[in-house]
Amino acid sequence: MDVATSRVIEALLLPPGGLSLFAFTGLLFWRTRLGRWMLAWALLLQWLLSLPVTADLLYLGLERYPPVSQAEIEAAAPEAIVVLGGGRNLNAPEYAGDTASEHTLTRLRYAAKIARQTGLPVIPSGGNPGAKGVPEAKISRDILRNEFAVEVKEIEPHSNTTWENARYTAQLMKQLGIQRIILVTDAAHMARALYAFERNGIEPLPAATNYQSIASQEVSRIERYLPSGLAVRDCSYAIHEYLGLLWYRMK
Repeated sequence: MDVATSRVIEALLLPPGGLSLFAFTGLLFWRTRLGRWMLAWALLLQWLLSLPVTADLLYLGLERYPPVSQAEIEAAAPEAIVVLGGGRNLNAPEYAGDTASEHTLTRLRYAAKIARQTGLPVIPSGGNPGAKGVPEAKISRDILRNEFAVEVKEIEPHSNTTWENARYTAQLMKQLGIQRIILVTDAAHMARALYAFERNGIEPLPAATNYQSIASQEVSRIERYLPSGLAVRDCSYAIHEYLGLLWYRMK
């Protein structure tokens, strides 16, 4: 399945698109009991998936890996740090070209922190979904070198999915003679990333970042039950990860 097709399917399944389609179908059959039930359920689910408390519960099921400790790093004896891309901002006017998205930049910052602590080189992984723009790995390499002063050993610029991240990174590790790595990605993405890497013959040390369930604890009790556009985004991202895990296990 190509990237464009998968994005269309995601848009039709994930909120708010999936629930909007469900509600619209209910409106078409409003004169029937089924149509009225579909509309009611769509509105209820849309409201629930707009609450920060719902996003928090969804993230808790994904963010299974605590922050990596120095003792764990020393025990694992890794030879490199692999950081996964999390998207790009294409044609960013302030940078006169493509640059890293918020998710990617958060991962790069944490990878740079571990690199300074350990002296290990970094290997960014990420291609150019849709065959547009500069591959994520090249953008990440330039940011790590120019803005974080971190050594980049090699890049993996061909992958467009998490599964391809794992497959192409495994091939690159074999070429470089690397056997043990630290894997950096979002805490909510780590479960799916580890599943993909393990199925491709790699058992990395997980180094998760960008914990959303912990950050949400700073939100007041009242705000946790008030609809929020950010909560809709977070719920959509979390459901995307659950569906991704299910898809990987099915195939």
